[in-house]
Amino acid sequence: MTGPNSPARPGPASYVTAKPLVWALAIVLPFALFFYLFHLGVARDTAIFIAIVSLTLLSWMFSLTADFIPGLFALLLLLLFGLVPNRVALSGFSSNGFLIAFSVMGLGAVISTSGLARRYTLWLIQILPQNSLAYQMAVFFTGFLLNPVVPTITARAVMVCPIMNRMSDHMDEKTRNRTATQMYLAGLDGINLLSPVFLTAAPANLMVFGLFPVQEQFTFQFTYWCFAASIAGAIILGAYFLVSALFFKGWHRIEMDQADIKAQWQEMPAMSGAEWAALASIILLTLGIVTAPWHKIPIPLIAFSIICFLLVFGALDRKAFIEKIDWPFLFLLAAMIGVMASMNHMGLDKALVARFDTFKTFMRMDFEKFVLVLSSITLLVRLFIPLNSAILILAAAFLPLASGAGISPWAVGFIILIMSETAFFGFQSPYILFFRSQVAGHVPYSEPRVQLFHGILVLVKLGAIYASIPFWRSIGVL
Repeated sequence: MTGPNSPARPGPASYVTAKPLVWALAIVLPFALFFYLFHLGVARDTAIFIAIVSLTLLSWMFSLTADFIPGLFALLLLLLFGLVPNRVALSGFSSNGFLIAFSVMGLGAVISTSGLARRYTLWLIQILPQNSLAYQMAVFFTGFLLNPVVPTITARAVMVCPIMNRMSDHMDEKTRNRTATQMYLAGLDGINLLSPVFLTAAPANLMVFGLFPVQEQFTFQFTYWCFAASIAGAIILGAYFLVSALFFKGWHRIEMDQADIKAQWQEMPAMSGAEWAALASIILLTLGIVTAPWHKIPIPLIAFSIICFLLVFGALDRKAFIEKIDWPFLFLLAAMIGVMASMNHMGLDKALVARFDTFKTFMRMDFEKFVLVLSSITLLVRLFIPLNSAILILAAAFLPLASGAGISPWAVGFIILIMSETAFFGFQSPYILFFRSQVAGHVPYSEPRVQLFHGILVLVKLGAIYASIPFWRSIGVL
């Protein structure tokens, strides 16, 4: 039953876009491609698989439907045509990537709904020194420290924006206008700039992880992923504040209404059971990850145990479980893992590597130039294709080539991830539009200065990648 205050249910218009010409192309292209390839002598099953993939990519490129629908439809077609066994096509639903994503999303839901995030906000504002550097670092590191346990950028934005808004609201007008762009960048970049450093920080990371061969997935669990990304991450982090100081000409004093903040803090009730459960889960997950080399318990099992604990003890209720976990993404992740597993099962990954042997040789013989080419392609693709779709397309194209070139797919995936997170315009990433809507009326930032600063960060990212190459070679990634 529904009433006047019931939340609106998404209808067909929420999932399907009205683009008649593109829909016509989506219907005609797969059939045309199949008959053309079959005429050339390509095996029937291979031609069918390529036609299915063409339909999926076209749907993503032009956003014909919600992202998860083409992935599920691809699985359906794989099963209907009997191209691979069911266990292969549906393997994504039992994969480590799916298990980690589900578990960490559940933990993020508990953090956001329990009130722990708001309590942290008020505590933080009370202890900060009254200068723009302290506030910039507080906003940035709040988002940064949430990366390992809150697996979506939008969810981190939900937690970070109230902190930034409260800080801005308590400033006088002159100080607010002077610091707005710096604070806006700290909030936005804190939640996304270094997300590629942590396996569980973004859905895209888990998608790339899910496309790795099994051996690579075993190697690049949370701890080793962070270790391999540590040099690049440290350089970007240090350079960020240096560039910021030069760009904004240093830092200055900030005046805040501490009396109001203290009053809100005193009105806070005692920590609830859900808050204690969320805090305990964060500590347990962190300890489990850090000590994984000693106890040898798989991190997916640790994460899944924690979310089961939260569910059993009621820290995550039915409504939050349904509404706060990104189920469409989980189905997209499982579908894409299944599609890639199907490609490998059919031997198409080896055929792809053989087909692009020249590119594979270029990747192996001159990786430095390859980095520049891949980064340029990624930035160009991101101007036209949404974030997750762009990463899926690029990863599906380049990761098999990396394996064939004797290079860890992680290195190529990491470069794609770190360059894909560069966005100059709001339409390139939905979380930017969401972030803007959350700070509107509170943080009067300058959009041209934001774009210029992000342009400078492209050079910082490239420098960090090149500086990491000797380290990657020393640990066997290259």
